[in-house]
Amino acid sequence: MKRRTLFSVLLMLVAFTAFADVVYTKRSNNYIREGPGAYYELVAVVPENTAVTVVVQEGSWLKVKLTDKKTGWMSSNSLTDTKPASARVVKLETVWSSPKASRAGVSAAIRGFAEKRDKTPPGSVEKVLKNSAKGFREGDLTAFRKDVEASKPGLADKIQMEDLNLGPIVYDAGIQEQEVGLGIAARLIEKGFITDRTAVDYVNLISATLAANSPVYDWDFTVFILDEPEVNGFALPGGYVFVTKGAVQMCDDESELAAIIAHEMAHVIRKHGMQEMSKRKVHIKADEAFNELEEETGPKTQDEAELDDLVQQTYEKIVSPRLLEYELEADRVAAVLLAQAGYDPRGLVRIGNKVARLPKEKPGIFDPNYMAPDVVAKRAKATEEFVNERFKDASPGATLRERYVKRTGAVR
Repeated sequence: MKRRTLFSVLLMLVAFTAFADVVYTKRSNNYIREGPGAYYELVAVVPENTAVTVVVQEGSWLKVKLTDKKTGWMSSNSLTDTKPASARVVKLETVWSSPKASRAGVSAAIRGFAEKRDKTPPGSVEKVLKNSAKGFREGDLTAFRKDVEASKPGLADKIQMEDLNLGPIVYDAGIQEQEVGLGIAARLIEKGFITDRTAVDYVNLISATLAANSPVYDWDFTVFILDEPEVNGFALPGGYVFVTKGAVQMCDDESELAAIIAHEMAHVIRKHGMQEMSKRKVHIKADEAFNELEEETGPKTQDEAELDDLVQQTYEKIVSPRLLEYELEADRVAAVLLAQAGYDPRGLVRIGNKVARLPKEKPGIFDPNYMAPDVVAKRAKATEEFVNERFKDASPGATLRERYVKRTGAVR
């Protein structure tokens, strides 16, 4: 079975270690964190073509030093050893000290737009940001992943993301996309959400485990549990995932809950909720990437009004019946995410069949036709065929029922 993704990452990392002490940023916004993981605090953002010096490598994360001698961790996804035609040589002291370059600064830029939205309840944006902070650290995630990844041998090599023929699987949400996601999250969170620390950490450890074993290991996904009895899930631009209490309760083990979260993460990764972005150009102040990080003050501008309209359209798409083609694609990506992490991909089949058996008259929390049963039934059948074909001879993946029961007690 092909191992192109792993092989290419290893080649890149070897190149960094063996041939170059200096590497260069290649994304518009490149995030530097306190530690080797997307869940660590963001301490700086640097622009494209910035030279950084590699200090040490840990997996796919590199500890780098900037020209002002300060250090932080960056993902290999953000770096290249190819020197650009015009590498930035300016001192970066101002970048490090500027509010724009901190997590607070990025949040302020996003908050500034989202709080101006006419449909955003007061305080809801701050509520989303406050509850997005992770309550676990590297040791917690390592221990959590250990039980899942014990099942990877004989499972993860059955299929790679490249086998889905979807092109490069990457996720790098710009500030504008994060603004849209936060604006929608602020509206959804007012429906009520679970705050139990054990349950909240649990669903976010699952998402972190799924991401850590994938090409999008460097994006910080955040999972919220809506306090609603209906079975639903929502994927928002910027990496916000919402699952309802009813969806958690429908699961029988961790692999089924991981399947729901992986499915929603797949929608985020494939940008299914951002189709309006590609259909109409929104003219915001973006002459340079860092201009997007400016805090917004004063009355709403025409640009902001247009972006506000985009949020509403995106919201309506997210909470309305999804296109079957998006659902099938998300299921396939989810199956790979599960297998690469070590989860039983058949958990996706089991939970899909449960959703397909829901009474047709059972409404969603926003739209009575959301996840229409006839569409879900087609999805369940197609997903079962896909999983059975790809994992016919694979060893069983992790299901972890006991851990699921223990960690979700406050939700069930």
